[in-house]
Amino acid sequence: MQPHHIAASLLLIAASAHAADSEPQQVKVSGQRADQRQRETTTSIVVDHDEIMRQGDQTLADVLKRLPGISITGVPGRGGTISMRGLGNGYTQIMLNGEPVAAGFSLDALEPETIERIEIMRSATAEFSNQAVAGAINIILKKTVKRGQRAFSASLARQAGVDTPALSATLSDQDGRLAYSLAATLTHKRSEAPFTDLEERRDATGAVLEQRRTQKTESGHTDALTLAPRLNWTLTGGDTLTWTGFANLRRVDNVHGENETALIGPHSEYPRSVANFVANFAMLRSDLNWTHLLESGAKLETKLGASSNRRSGTFDFNGMDSDGKPSGRHHVDSGPSETSVTISGTYRHPVGERHAIALGWDASRAARSEDRNETLFDASGAQTGGSNADYRANVNRLALFAQDEWQVTPHYSLYLGLRHERLSTASRAEAANAPDALDLRSQVWSPSLQSRYELPNKDVLRLAISRTYKAPPLVKLVPRRYTNDNNNNETNPDEQGNPNLRPELAWGMDAAYEHYLGAGALLSASTYVRRIRDVTLTRLFQQDGEWVEAPFNSGNASVRGIELEAKLPLSPKLDLRANLARNWSRVDSVPGPDNRLENQVPFTANLGADYRLPGAAWTFGGNLNYQAGGPVRQSALVQMNTSPKRELDLYGLWKMDAKTQFRISASNLLRQQSSESHEYVNEDGRGRRYRISQTPTSATLRILLEHQL
Repeated sequence: MQPHHIAASLLLIAASAHAADSEPQQVKVSGQRADQRQRETTTSIVVDHDEIMRQGDQTLADVLKRLPGISITGVPGRGGTISMRGLGNGYTQIMLNGEPVAAGFSLDALEPETIERIEIMRSATAEFSNQAVAGAINIILKKTVKRGQRAFSASLARQAGVDTPALSATLSDQDGRLAYSLAATLTHKRSEAPFTDLEERRDATGAVLEQRRTQKTESGHTDALTLAPRLNWTLTGGDTLTWTGFANLRRVDNVHGENETALIGPHSEYPRSVANFVANFAMLRSDLNWTHLLESGAKLETKLGASSNRRSGTFDFNGMDSDGKPSGRHHVDSGPSETSVTISGTYRHPVGERHAIALGWDASRAARSEDRNETLFDASGAQTGGSNADYRANVNRLALFAQDEWQVTPHYSLYLGLRHERLSTASRAEAANAPDALDLRSQVWSPSLQSRYELPNKDVLRLAISRTYKAPPLVKLVPRRYTNDNNNNETNPDEQGNPNLRPELAWGMDAAYEHYLGAGALLSASTYVRRIRDVTLTRLFQQDGEWVEAPFNSGNASVRGIELEAKLPLSPKLDLRANLARNWSRVDSVPGPDNRLENQVPFTANLGADYRLPGAAWTFGGNLNYQAGGPVRQSALVQMNTSPKRELDLYGLWKMDAKTQFRISASNLLRQQSSESHEYVNEDGRGRRYRISQTPTSATLRILLEHQL
């Protein structure tokens, strides 16, 4: 069935059906539990812990890249920004235990061993934040309690000649009404990454005026400790009280070196340089949940949470001339931090056997501050300048929601939700030359509808319609300039925020046809469309003689795509899985061709298999991932291009006995070189500037030993 036929069929079903309601549920999908996905009105793809660990991945990004519609920007084998429908940059909502993550949070802080499951939500529901134009990814930390569990693992990964060892432990037990669990991981990660920049400037006739080649190296190490404790009390009357904690402590020490060769024309200001970044990160989170059972099956759930995300560090840039003699130094002390408090609650009440309503609230207050002092020195070490850009900001959010799910007939069910979310951002400068103060307020009404119709052969048709939005992050609002240390030009500009940014609003529709073959087998085809208002684009301009880029609201954009998925357990020994996604977008205010949204991935595909040898002691498998690149036009004058990504990952699992197993995995075996280019054409047609970065990649070999006491 073609995607447009699916959408038309679902619209006819929704138009002829009644409106209504029942309690929304999280749908957990795996190869063994596809029937649950088949039954539920609201649906999400859920990856459980066994599937997360199956290929012995070192990073969460490697796990997610194999899922339908998920893409990872950046260099192959090194993680990157996670996107749904090809859209990152805030269009994809990332949550930790159901709460949006703090600004600056990196998924690299989460070790796969500490994660219980991952929920991929393609359509919005009123219960969660509707800042999810492309969709949402909810990461659930370990909380399942097994009596008397003691599990340990040790791993060693090797990439580009350097080793990354890691140790993990999981403890859990139960004593009467009290249960507890603790997951912990200790990692020492090392990295070595060379890459090359080629830059040139041409005049109107095409003659080369400047051409430079710069060899760059990035090396360093990261020490990290991750803890995920959990306590669960069962109270008298069936109530439960649960405390969940999370702590990630990291120390980063990175060195970046550059060695420039001027092939034609002059050198930049600092042909050679060495930069050192040393920082300590501390992310702490605490959530207390109380579930109270009421009469007639009603239930009240409340949650109080607090989090702190802090970084303190120094950055030293040492510029040199072509002979390696000191030319200047830049020193930066910075300490951004964000603390937040959240309180939320949901009241669920059944109405008859097939109908339920839920009412709730969700409020938070976040305080963000940044202490940033920069000092400039000349070649002799004398101070030549400096700046202080300290600021403080508060971000308040209040949301009220109602949702209703109704099993209208044995074959048709409907979900309706409405969420009202109000945001306010206020900041003040802490220094005379710091950014101006902000006082911004916005509010969004977000209705959502999801419907499910089961055909006589048990296949399922789905339709979802929702309004979502993307609020600008604080770093994009504060009009502070982030300057480059060297070689400011059209393809290497400074960055600056825009206090006049407005939220982007989007209407969207999702439709799907799911064909179930039994025994966990599934064939699925889905399509989606989004219409985005006040889309944010990056604009390049000159200010005080320097090139600067800043975000601006620039009209409307359209997004659409299709996704195909197959899970085929062909026998008790062999499983096959495949998926592909094609994404399109068009920005109305940017001339074509290639006027799609910035950084949108146009196409992704995966093909994977698992084979269990007789006796079940050995399992082998792998996955081939493809992610398209291509040109994208940022404006009439600026165009970027990225190379496609091809990654082959293989693994083997040996179950030595009932309590011990050994994994070996190899990722990025194709070792494809990555490239990214940036081109600027002068408005008057008098020439162009072009820059391309080329990065070789390496395979990663990892061994992992797991043992339960």
